[in-house]
Amino acid sequence: MTPLLVDRLTVKNDEITIGARDGSAHVLRCLKVWYDLPSDVFFIAINLMDRFLTKMKARPKHMACISVSSFHIAAVQMAQSLDADHLVSISQCKCTGGDLKRMSDLIRNKLEWAPGTTPITALTFLRLFNVMFHAAASQLGLGELYASIVTESELFLRLEMVICDGNCASLRPSEVALVLLCTYLDSAVNRLDPNADVKMSLAAIPGPSSIDIAQTPAQQMLSLVEFAAELQKICKISDDSFISTHELVSAILVKYNAQEQTPHRQRLVWRLSSRTARLLRPTDKFTSVLPVIAEHAPVPSPSRIRKNRKFGRRHGNKRR
Repeated sequence: MTPLLVDRLTVKNDEITIGARDGSAHVLRCLKVWYDLPSDVFFIAINLMDRFLTKMKARPKHMACISVSSFHIAAVQMAQSLDADHLVSISQCKCTGGDLKRMSDLIRNKLEWAPGTTPITALTFLRLFNVMFHAAASQLGLGELYASIVTESELFLRLEMVICDGNCASLRPSEVALVLLCTYLDSAVNRLDPNADVKMSLAAIPGPSSIDIAQTPAQQMLSLVEFAAELQKICKISDDSFISTHELVSAILVKYNAQEQTPHRQRLVWRLSSRTARLLRPTDKFTSVLPVIAEHAPVPSPSRIRKNRKFGRRHGNKRR
């Protein structure tokens, strides 16, 4: 993806940190869900944002505008029409629609973005690897079993969580995709057979495996280890790199599976008009409208006192 991103996002005064980047990534993921957009929009936006942060020096106050502008570019690229003003309002990026358009033009110019081009992301490799694994499983007579335990939407969802972590931003997209798919198959095999003591981790496999196809579905799926090991060699992923990436991705997915609250989340603030606020607050009808009683009332003038006495005498006589 962006090899210099981690080195670039160092903790210094008035510079964007990895934490700020991760917070913006989670906001973009929320926007993707809010607008019901395909995963391609999210991954293209993350790619543009990371590349721009690697190439340009930006201040923390511009982070929100940069991320939302990248999201807008990605949406336009995928033929998804988004109103700039509405996007600014929903994202609460504290900029105007004009600011978003100017930042979008700046990102296109600095990255030399050619209209109609689509960057290669981890999602691209994940789709490719999933098709290849399915084809390999079909050749082994396991096509239906593979399709029953591997759900593409779940793969995309897990990849989104991994990409939101800035520690994975400098990793190769092909490596992240392969590790994620193998990790997913690990959990799938364990669900089929909790007693299975073999994993899809490939770093410890120097060559073709001698695993025999057993009768249980879990042992049948383990026959894909050979194909995964060959795919690792084709992608030129070393064993050490695979192990470190596997540990990092597994740690992120453990947090996701445990449904732990992520520390980087934007605090959303509801913006309501006074009319809408009154409609949403029926207790306002119980608010007292009595005038305020002054603690130190002014002393009335003597002339007003005499008038009050005369008024009281007249009405008092009439009542009698």
